[in-house]
Amino acid sequence: MYITTKITKHYTVTSTALGIVEVRYTLEEAPVELGVSVNLYADDGVCIRTDIVADWKYPRIEGNTIILSNTAPAEPETPEPVEPVEPLLSDIQAWKLAEVNAACDAAITAGCGVTLSDGTAGHISLSIPDQINLSTAQEAIKAGGTGYAYHLDGALCEIYTAADIAIMAKAATAHVLYHQTYCNHVRVWVKRCETVVDVEAITYGAELPDDLKKHMETIIAAAGGKNA
Repeated sequence: MYITTKITKHYTVTSTALGIVEVRYTLEEAPVELGVSVNLYADDGVCIRTDIVADWKYPRIEGNTIILSNTAPAEPETPEPVEPVEPLLSDIQAWKLAEVNAACDAAITAGCGVTLSDGTAGHISLSIPDQINLSTAQEAIKAGGTGYAYHLDGALCEIYTAADIAIMAKAATAHVLYHQTYCNHVRVWVKRCETVVDVEAITYGAELPDDLKKHMETIIAAAGGKNA
């Protein structure tokens, strides 16, 4: 079977549902518009049925189906509002701990300032390779060397005296010690928070709560370092 509409194009019918209050034709190809009438033909060209579109209250095309109906289409269901899911405190704490660790690593890698024995001020980076190189220089001096090739950030490599290598190594050790100790205390701070808001408010570099601050100062002083 096939149908024709206003534009008289033939549309092959794959299934029909002929009722009193509704007629449905499912087609291989949907028509662009219904036109004035919808005509159903047998394969031999005999007209089986003619429907005047205006005689139906709710004529429409849905997908590949022509629907001629006196029943209004069902309104789409309004989805129930979804209540926002509050993040779990443990999840936010885990996220904050990862953030703190990353900030600590970045602060250590950024390095620190140094003032050499002749009063020259400079800066040394402390990435892992930098720390290894400086440790190597320090070991060479301990083994009896009078100088070692090293460089300040942005400067040419120079042979630095044993005293200057010691100055750089001491500054690097204090810098790493401070940030590792501070990071440890911030992690304790994060873990003891009881609300998501409190956790989210913590930033790396923020002043520690009094008890943690006092404890950290004691550790740094005992290790011979300096508080930033």
